[in-house]
Amino acid sequence: MPARRGRPPRTFSALAPRPSPAERPVGTAAVSQPRSGSGSSSPAQRCPLHACLLQYGINDLAAFSAPRHLALSQEEVSSNVEPKLAALAAEGLSPKQMAQLMGHKTHSLLPCSYADVFLPNLQLLRQISVYAGHRPHPKAPRLTAAGKTLADNPSAAAKYLARDPSKVQLLLQWLEGSLGVGLQELAACKGLCSVLILSADAGSAACLSLQEWQVPAEQVAHMLVTQPTVLNHRPEALSERIRALQQHLGLDAAAALQVVIAYPRLLTNNLESTLPPLLRFLDSSMGERSGRRLVRAQPALATLTAKTAERIIGSLEARGYSQQQIQRMINKHPIIIALDLDSALQQQKLGWIEQESPWSLDDFLSVPVYVTYSTCRLAARLALLRQCALQPPSTPSRLASPSSATFMAGVRKRLAREGRELPWASWVEWEEAWLGTEEGREWGFTPLKD
Repeated sequence: MPARRGRPPRTFSALAPRPSPAERPVGTAAVSQPRSGSGSSSPAQRCPLHACLLQYGINDLAAFSAPRHLALSQEEVSSNVEPKLAALAAEGLSPKQMAQLMGHKTHSLLPCSYADVFLPNLQLLRQISVYAGHRPHPKAPRLTAAGKTLADNPSAAAKYLARDPSKVQLLLQWLEGSLGVGLQELAACKGLCSVLILSADAGSAACLSLQEWQVPAEQVAHMLVTQPTVLNHRPEALSERIRALQQHLGLDAAAALQVVIAYPRLLTNNLESTLPPLLRFLDSSMGERSGRRLVRAQPALATLTAKTAERIIGSLEARGYSQQQIQRMINKHPIIIALDLDSALQQQKLGWIEQESPWSLDDFLSVPVYVTYSTCRLAARLALLRQCALQPPSTPSRLASPSSATFMAGVRKRLAREGRELPWASWVEWEEAWLGTEEGREWGFTPLKD
C-alpha cells in the first residue's frame, strides 16, 4: 500500500518552553451544591463531613452518608479528614479522584489516623517520587508524581495509605535486604502501590517458592519491578501456574521458567483455568493445533482470556479486515492478538496515525511491533523530521526502531549532507522543547485515567 500523506509539516519560529505547573492549591474555597439524590441534608442541617467534602468539590455524597459518617464530629473532621483532603489536593488529585480514595468501599481513608498512618505513607511516596523523572501532564498540570501514582490505581492506593507504616517499613527492609530493591528501584515500578501493600512474609514466601524453581534473586527483583503483583500470590499458586505452562504448552521445566521470567505477568493469571479455553478458541479460529503454536511463539498471549482474544479479533474485523487477512497477520505476527486497539492508549495512537502520520494502520500492522512503541516516541520523531524539513522514511521502521541516540545521529548525518546542523544538542533537549508545543501536549503524554 502506498504511504499516504499526513498533515503538512508544522513550522515554528521557536519552540516554546514547556509551561511550569501552577502553584498547587491546598483546597478550594467555593462550595457547590451536592448532586440531587446524594443523600445529603440541607445546608442548615449538613453534617461536618459533608460540609468539608463540599469545600473540596466532592458533590456526590452518597458514599459518605452512612450513620458512621454522619456521626463524625467537627473536631474529628477538622483534625483527621480535612488534612487528608488538603494533602491529596496538594498532590493535584481532582475531586473525583479524592472521592475514590476517601470513600473506597473496602479501604476507606476516613478512619485511619492522619498523623500516624496517612501522612507517613504519603511522605514515603513523595520520597520515592524524587527518582521518578515525572513530567507534568498538560491536562492535569498540578498532578505530581505521587499524585499520579495514587490516581493510577485507587484501590491499591487507598489500601496503601491506610496501611500500618510499621508494616510498610518491614516490607522495605525485606525488599532491600533480600532483593536489593531500594527506593530508586521502586520508583521504576509500574504499579508502586501494589508493591507497597505487599506483606513482607507473603513476599518472602513467594520469593522462596520461585527460588526453589531456580529463579535467581536478581530475576525475582526484576519480575517484581515489571509486574508488582507477582509476589502477592501464594507459593502454591505460582507453582501451579508454572506447571500449567508445562502441561498445556508442552514445555519442560527450564523452558517454562524462562517464559515466566520474561513474562512475569503470566504468574498473576489463573492459567490453570484460562489457558485451556484460550487454546481451544485459537484452534477454532486459526486452525487446528494453532493455539499452542501461537502462544509458544508469543508467550504474552497466555495472559489473555478466550473472551478477550475474541474481542480483539472482532475489533480487527470491525476495521474492515477479512477473516483470511486476520489469520495471515496473526500467523505471521502472533502479537497482534494482544494488541487491544480499543484501549485508551491505542486509541490515542490510532488518532495520531489518522491525523499526523504519513503511514496507514496497514503499514503499522504489517510489522505489529511498531504499534507497541509509544505515541510520544513516534510523534516526537516525526515532528523532528518535519521541523528539519527532512522526508520521513517509507515505512515506520526507521522511525520506531532505533534508539534515541541512533535516531539523532541519523538526522545529523542527513542534515550534514545538506550543509546544515541540528539546532538541538540531544534528543532530550528536542523532546523537552517539543512537549511544550501544542502538538507535543496532544500526543506526547499518555491518556489520563478517569
